[in-house]
Amino acid sequence: MARIPKFLLVMLVAAPGLAAQSDSDAMSKAMAQGDLFESKHKYDLALDAYHKADKLAHHENANCYLKLASVERKLGDFSSALDDTKKAIKVSGDDKTTAIKAHTMRAILLVRQSGKPTDKKLREAEDDMRQAIALDSQQALSHFNLGTILMKQERDADGIAELNQSLAIPGLDQKTAAEARKFIASPIRAREPFAPDFNFVAKENEPISNATLRGKVVLLEFWGTWCPPCRESIPTVKNVKKKFASRGFELVGISSDDDEDVWRTFVESKQMDWHEYIDLSGDVLRAFNIDSFPTYIVLDKDGVIRYRQSGFGDATEGDLEDAINKALKRNSDPALAKAVATSAKEETKQETVPIMGKSDEPKGAPAESSGADRPFGIEAWTVGGNVYTNDALSMTYEFPKGWSAAKAESVHELNVKAEAAAKASILQQHPEMAQHMNVMMPLTVFYASKRGEGNPQRLSLPCIRINATPARMSQLSLETFQKMADNMAVASSAKVMGPASKYEVKEHAFLRVDMERNVGGTRLYQAYVQTLSDDYLLTVEIYATSADELEKIGDTLQAMVIKDDE
Repeated sequence: MARIPKFLLVMLVAAPGLAAQSDSDAMSKAMAQGDLFESKHKYDLALDAYHKADKLAHHENANCYLKLASVERKLGDFSSALDDTKKAIKVSGDDKTTAIKAHTMRAILLVRQSGKPTDKKLREAEDDMRQAIALDSQQALSHFNLGTILMKQERDADGIAELNQSLAIPGLDQKTAAEARKFIASPIRAREPFAPDFNFVAKENEPISNATLRGKVVLLEFWGTWCPPCRESIPTVKNVKKKFASRGFELVGISSDDDEDVWRTFVESKQMDWHEYIDLSGDVLRAFNIDSFPTYIVLDKDGVIRYRQSGFGDATEGDLEDAINKALKRNSDPALAKAVATSAKEETKQETVPIMGKSDEPKGAPAESSGADRPFGIEAWTVGGNVYTNDALSMTYEFPKGWSAAKAESVHELNVKAEAAAKASILQQHPEMAQHMNVMMPLTVFYASKRGEGNPQRLSLPCIRINATPARMSQLSLETFQKMADNMAVASSAKVMGPASKYEVKEHAFLRVDMERNVGGTRLYQAYVQTLSDDYLLTVEIYATSADELEKIGDTLQAMVIKDDE
């Protein structure tokens, strides 16, 4: 037998390990890319990335299958989603947490496809939830889901027992606990898809809520100026409104946009003369579990969801008209009205609040201080004329003359609310982190606009915003900054106007990149600038309506002074 040199033996032994590590790194990268695409509603690209990750994982990673199922669900491909949840369960092995997630997702998919109480899919969903509980009986959400499924099968006594058990186990978030109490008080609510509680003020200062719309048939349109199918659907929506305007019908649009100025301009230019609301907080979108656009929901006179469809096509107008006609012909049901009244009484009894537009704390509980406490540290600054001074950041900046700057107290309050919202979102997914969670978020430390309107979360063009993020960095990397800019451009369908550049102001380093993108038919120009101040990374964002305007505002950064530590 020929002798193999030692160095070749080492290579032969090491090579499989290196290949495995390479595949693992590539899989993680593909998963991260899929997550980015999914967050930006680019679902086809997300699927491609997750399929690539699954292949690199040799079809043995349960999380890959769950990611695929999540996107397939959003695209309405429930059959593929069910197959992938089954695969996730199969490869989850001893990972109980992932297996529970897979069983739960599968149960939810089956319920979404079910019809009458005797539907076999409800029995399958029940079986999945019982398997999830067998893996961990102390998961409150699993008992809630099982209780709901049992009530959908009209097995109310068994359902109430499971819901009571879910309330007895720590960890159920307040929104779900409130739902459990509603179902216990009136099991019909678990069988009928009542619209969640919502309450907001539309563009024309008209209050919109479950109560104001009750007795009418309502079409809720969830859309965005950034969404091509949404823009394409406007003539169809206008036709629907015109056809049913005099028949006890209301049309309400809820926009997913994040720029109020762009949204208002678009709505007015397209003569969208119905109730319109921009959901900057995302509360309404979350309440209705909106994850694809456009989504159309038809509510009957009792506030029950009778039709839901995502996407837009040739059949959309006919489908909407058919659903609205059926809802108009349906008389108000006394049993449903009683369920609403019973639920309202139970809600008051339990001292919970609607999930829309109010605090997450129970009524009568001490509220956390928000705007009442004074800003301090980097959030405490002064403005004299058009000069901004932030002593904690060792910074002064002369912003454009004639512009108005937001007050430190107002911006601090928004920072507090943003942090609270981030914590609530994390806790909803990971309640076990309640006692040891520390959210490190960028803080807005300056905002000014030419029109003197809006705030850092409701931009008014043109404007400038500065965010500060804790960072232990001694210098900036142009290469890293360029990669960040490229990723941002892909995620927001923007065009990078040129390579990122580095420049100095009074021997202090700055990085800058400019972009442009189309938002609802309007060109938006953006500049991103980063620099360092002590232990903070500062990100300056400039928004303008033209390249010339962007350049003029950007020139004011030449007067920004940041005193470096000696």
